[in-house]
Formats: sequence, C-alpha cells, structure tokens
Amino acid sequence: MSLSSISRTQVVSVAVVAVTAAVAFSPPRLALALVFAGLAVLALGVVFAVDRERRTLAEKMEEVRVQLDEMARDRHDEVSLARDRDVRVRQTIQEAADACADRTVEGWARHERQQARVSAPLDQAVGSGGSPEGRSGEGSGGRSGAHSAGDSGGHSGGRSSEGTEREEARTPAERDLATAQDLLWNGYSSLGLARLRGLGADSEASPAVRAEAHKTLSNWHRATGQPESARDHAHLADLSAPRAARGSSGVPSLLTARIRAPRAARHFDVVLMSDFRLPGGSTGSNLQEITAQRDAGLTTGLVHHPVLRADQSRGVNPKILAAVDNDRVRFVAPDERVTCDLLVVRFPLIGQRPMDVLPTVDAARRIVVLNQTPNRRYGTEEGAHETEAPNEAWNVARCVKGFTSMLGEHSWHPISPRVREAMVLHHSSEMAGVPLADEDWTNVIDVDAWRRGGRRNPDGRVLLGRHSRDDRDKWPGDPAALAAAYPALPGWETHVLGGTRFAQQTLGGLPPHWTAHPFDSVDAREFLHELDAYVYFTGQGHLEPFGRAPLEAIAVGLPTLLPPSFAPVFGDAALYTEPEGVRAEIEALMGDEERYARQVRIGHEVLRERFSHQAHLRRLSELGVRVPAEFLEAPSPLLVP
Repeated sequence: MSLSSISRTQVVSVAVVAVTAAVAFSPPRLALALVFAGLAVLALGVVFAVDRERRTLAEKMEEVRVQLDEMARDRHDEVSLARDRDVRVRQTIQEAADACADRTVEGWARHERQQARVSAPLDQAVGSGGSPEGRSGEGSGGRSGAHSAGDSGGHSGGRSSEGTEREEARTPAERDLATAQDLLWNGYSSLGLARLRGLGADSEASPAVRAEAHKTLSNWHRATGQPESARDHAHLADLSAPRAARGSSGVPSLLTARIRAPRAARHFDVVLMSDFRLPGGSTGSNLQEITAQRDAGLTTGLVHHPVLRADQSRGVNPKILAAVDNDRVRFVAPDERVTCDLLVVRFPLIGQRPMDVLPTVDAARRIVVLNQTPNRRYGTEEGAHETEAPNEAWNVARCVKGFTSMLGEHSWHPISPRVREAMVLHHSSEMAGVPLADEDWTNVIDVDAWRRGGRRNPDGRVLLGRHSRDDRDKWPGDPAALAAAYPALPGWETHVLGGTRFAQQTLGGLPPHWTAHPFDSVDAREFLHELDAYVYFTGQGHLEPFGRAPLEAIAVGLPTLLPPSFAPVFGDAALYTEPEGVRAEIEALMGDEERYARQVRIGHEVLRERFSHQAHLRRLSELGVRVPAEFLEAPSPLLVP
C-alpha cells in the first residue's frame, strides 16, 4: 500500500482519532491546550479554503467582465452601422422624393422661375433699347424698329407669345389642374380641393393628370397635418397612373410621401379584391356592389390586384376612383393590416399568379367569385380563327394552388348557373377539394337608378340595340345569323355601343341601317333609354358567364331578346329565341302595347327579387356581414296583370 493511495478522508480520520486519544489521556491543562491548538489549526484551514475559493471566483468574474466588454463593443459597432444605414436610406428617399417632385407641376413651376431669373437681365436690356439690333446703328426704321414692333415693345412680347402657345398646347384637363392648384395654394382651398377631387376621377383627363391631382391633394393634406388623408391620396396617385406617378426616379408616391401605415388594424365590413383597371362588366359589377354597401352604411376596403397578363402601366378605371370617398370606400395600401367580416375576390385569374406584396387581410370569411369560365368556348373546335385568343382563360389547378396559398380556407361562388354547369361538367376533377358554394353570386343592379320613366316617344322607327366590348366571341360568327338578329327592314335601325369591327368582318362591312358608337363613348343608360328593344347574341360555343349587358337593358325597361342558353340566368325577365325569330318577336311587341308593358314589368319584378341591391345585402348578411335590419326587408312585389 503506497502513500499516494491514502485518501484525505483517511488522513483526517486518523488525525481526529489521535487528537482525541491525546486529549483523553493527557492531564487537564495539557488537554485544554491541545483543544485550543486544534481549533486554531481548523480556523486557519477554513480561512485558507475560503481565500482560495474567493480567488477562484474572482478569476471567473474577470472572465465574465471581459466577455461583457467585448459584447458591448460589438453592440456599439452594430448600432453605429445601423445609424449609418439609416442615414443613407433617408438620403436615398429624399433624393427620390426630390426627383419625383421635379416631375410634378410644382417642379415645372420651379423650373419656370429659374428660367425667368436667367432671362431677367436680357428683358431689362431690351426694355431700355439696349438690344444687339439697337446698337448696330441701323436706325429706328431698320431691323431694330421692325423687331421692336414685332415683339410688341421688347423681348417680353415674344415670351408672352411663347407662353400663350404653351398654354394652348395644354389639354383642358391640364389647364383645369393648374387652375385648381392655383386656387388651392392661393387661399381658396375648398374650391381647389373640390376641383382636384373631381380631376382625380375624371375619365376625360389623362392618367397623368389624375395622378397629379391626387399628388397635389396628398401634399396639401400632409401640409395641413392630416397624414392619413395624405397617405390615401398618395396611394391613389400610384393607382391612377403607376408609371406617371413614379416619375423618373421609379419610386411610388406612397413611398416618397414617407407616411407610415396606421399601427392599429382598420376594420371593414367587406374587403373587395379585384383588378380595378378592367373596362367592361367586371368594373360595372364591382361598382354596383360597392354602391349597395355604401348606401347601406357598410364600409368597403378595395385591394387592387392587377393581373400579370395585362399592361402593368395602366391605371385604375376612373369610374372606380370616382366611387372612393376615403371614408366608407377606400383603397387598402400594400403595407397595411386590416380586418373584415368578408373578403370577396372577384376575378379568378388573380389566383393564377398572386402578387408578391399584398396587404394583410384578417377576414372572418373568404370567397372567390368565378365571373369567368376557365375556357372561353365549350363544345366547339378550338382555333377556328387564327387571331383569336387561346381558349383557356384561366387554369383551374393553378388557381386552386394560388388561392389556397393566399387565402387559406375559402369557397368558390359561380356568378351564374352557366358557370356552375361548366365547373361541374368540365372542371370538377381539377378543383382539388375547394368547395363550390350552393348559391350563385349573381351580378346586381340598382333597378330604380337605371329604369326609365316610360317608352321613348314613337316616331315611326323601330330602334334595336346592343352594347358590349368589341370582341369576336361577343358576335355571331355566321353572317346569316347576324343579319337575321338585326333585320334590315324599312324604318328599322340597329344601334351599337362598343364597336363593330368583328361584326363588319363577318358581314363584309357596316350595314347602312347600323349606327356604331365606340366603347364608353356614350353613357350606357343614356344609350339604352333611346331604344325600343334589346337584342343580344354571341358567338357559337361562347359561354357568356353572366350577361351584364342584358341585365342593364332589362333594368332600363327594354324587352330583351336572348338565345335560349341565357334562360337559366334571367328566367322570365327576358324573351328567348334564335336569330331567325327576332323579327317576329319584335313585330309582336311593337304591335301590342300591353304585351310590351307586361314584359317590362316582369323583367323589373325578377330583377328586384334576384338581382337588386337588396338581394346583395341579404347574401352579405348570410355570410356574416352585419347589415342594418332595415335593408334586409323583403322587396315589395310588383303587380303584373
């Protein structure tokens, strides 16, 4: 057994036994001395142990202090770098804002003032007779005199002429914009603001003028301490004319306004997501639902989602801009967070490629309105015309994936029985479990706003008409069918709103009894009010998803003739025939006043029950939107003899 194998415990035990024995067998005094000596040794041992532990802890604390110092230095460096980045970002935004400002009317005004300062010395010299021509010694009757007369007393007359030419080159909307800005900044703010709001939704103004009007409104509200209104109009400027609003810097007005989104989530009763640039029936349907919701006291948030296929420089349709009051109806910016009772997505092509940047919408319920069929034509051979668009309008499988990623749990609502039939018969296997709602999301219309007081005054003519986009699928492709639908009879006229290019290709020219108006060149209600009957036929195999144009004609009070395929949509509200039967139906209506009036009344009765604003509010209530009770009462029935 070696000494190294003896543990400390054994040594201590032996020492304790030895001391105990010594104390026990020693005289009392010696024993007491030994006890004190042992206690002293024990105390010294404790002191040494504590000191050793203290030194160990001090070394550890020093290591911790060194580590904390290193972390503090690293944090200081990170903060310094962040501050530097923040300064650079602010400088970049300010440069972008300055670049955008240079593209505005205010920037142009600064440029004009600079040019005036440069040319001021020359103006003074000319006014005092010190022109180069005056010093040449040719005399008052030479070139100098002629120049002075031509310039009306100096160079200032030439500049006035140039300014007049520039003023004349402006469009009326551009002149109105400048006048509104003058009123706004010269003390007549109420007049200036009203004119600018009108210009911001003026369909006759260019997109650039509409954008500039909203940018001016944004600047005004920011200057008067109304950041939310300033932010709303900066966003509207971007929506009105994306390219013009960005200017040469390429930075949207919403960013250059440098106004943060509200921290608290704004709540809407309904949020409507759509491509609000579209010119046709989608915009008309969106407007009707927006109006119905606003008139019932509901709030509507609009999320603009331009589809990828179309021109990205196009702005929002001015008809939509006119409906925005930034109170009950407002656009939701991409960096906002909002909540709503119902999110409605209208336009299935959105799901094919959702945008990367969208506002956060926390919706209690989410639906997609199928206002298009996946294919443009069914039951006909594709590619009948080399110039026509591909048959597929949107891909069902890709839209299922896109909408599921964007919305989560949601349902699809066909816009009519015709769309429902197409989805069930031709695309059910592609829907991958997305539920198809039991009820159709039919288009609606304000019947009272559209209906006319009575028939137009008789003058011996029979005026037939139709209105729609000028698309090949919107017209019968058979010349005989097209000619039969709009007969060339004595006193009979056909009026078309929307263009006739494809009809002329089919007929070999515009028939002499036809009158054509370009798309949106005449208000649709005014156009329809001047007709006797409405006739609407489309191309073979084309499945019109709903038929907003016939809906408007019925609302006006026109007997409406359609192909039988529309019967599941409109029921008794319309008359159904083939093109060859149009003449007989029209002659029967025009020859029987009571028959004509009865058909008008039936049409209005069907529309009030199924396609009215009240019908829309009832379905919103069924989906959880809190609609005031007075707007949910059943419509009063129309008496039909």
